[in-house]
Amino acid sequence: MNPFIATMLACLLALLPLEGRSQVETPAPSASPAPRVIELNGDLELDRIIELRVDQLQAWSVRAGGPADPGNTIAAGHPAWGLVPYIDGRALKGLTPLAVDLGQGLLQFHLRITPENQDTWTHLLGPLTFQRAVRLSVGVVEVDPFATDFTLENERALLTVINWRWMLAAALVVLVFGVAFCALATRTTLLMERTSSTQDQRAHRFSLAKVQLALWFFVVFSAFLVIWLATGNFDSVNGSILSTLSISAGTALGDTLVKAAGSGVTALPTQAVRSDEFFAPSWTAKRFMRDLVSDDEGCSLSRFQMLAWTVALVLVFLADVYDDLQMPVFGPELLYLLGLSSGTYMAHRVPEMLRERQRPLPVSAPADKAETPTSSAALASPTATDKTS
Repeated sequence: MNPFIATMLACLLALLPLEGRSQVETPAPSASPAPRVIELNGDLELDRIIELRVDQLQAWSVRAGGPADPGNTIAAGHPAWGLVPYIDGRALKGLTPLAVDLGQGLLQFHLRITPENQDTWTHLLGPLTFQRAVRLSVGVVEVDPFATDFTLENERALLTVINWRWMLAAALVVLVFGVAFCALATRTTLLMERTSSTQDQRAHRFSLAKVQLALWFFVVFSAFLVIWLATGNFDSVNGSILSTLSISAGTALGDTLVKAAGSGVTALPTQAVRSDEFFAPSWTAKRFMRDLVSDDEGCSLSRFQMLAWTVALVLVFLADVYDDLQMPVFGPELLYLLGLSSGTYMAHRVPEMLRERQRPLPVSAPADKAETPTSSAALASPTATDKTS
């Protein structure tokens, strides 16, 4: 064998054990433990303070806050102050910690609505419910949040959308007002208007304009309470809702004015009818609907159209409040349509009042006749006194 080749083989054989020993003795770099959210203290509810314990928070803070971190966007040495809560994978921007304890891995947050996270809270709180399970974590904005023990599967984190105690109190308030309103509506002229009757009296029937105004009042009133209880927002009424209420109020006012203008008569009654008498109709659901969609000539298309659009917009309103916990914004076209329906209704009320004006008033109730003897006796008293004297 060539001596040169033998020398080269001997050198290679001598180097192999050294290379093997270097691979065995050199330790591979170990991966640093990742931070993980392991504990929640406090109620996960809007406008509450919660405390989260994050495992390996201090180690992560040292790594992320070191000057060697090229992607660090937070002041060196203080990255934990830039963390924000993540609920269902959505970052609550602007909610930086109130307090940080790196030694124990604790972070405190005040859950509140800010202009930066208002849309996020809207998606998290809707649809309306009392509580729902969520995934809770923390992290840097626009970066994947930390691993967490609070997942949807174990349901350890429950987001309170609306407190059931306050909801019960609000429901009782609405119920009390609703029962009182219904009692007044069936026993007084709160929702009724005077109308001619074929009997010897003037009867009353339900007024479509008043019913529409009352319906919108209770819908907006209840929605205001629900939105305030869930989000703390007491400025939820927008311009389109005010326009809707104005149209309803204007319709009721216009209906009253038209009714007052047509209250005169061309034929004199045999006896005056007392204006303070209330003749309540026999209340049934059938009678209620017939009064709303009928005038003195029968069913009216303008009344039916106004009632149908009112019910449709109320359903849209309730659906938006339930899903998004905010009052919807009706476009100008919808408001024009609602105004057109109300205007058509008012236009048909004018000839109806003219027809009623030409109809003579009926004879008064027997209660009025009882006043005549009393008045005669009063007038006869001086005569009796004169005779005595």
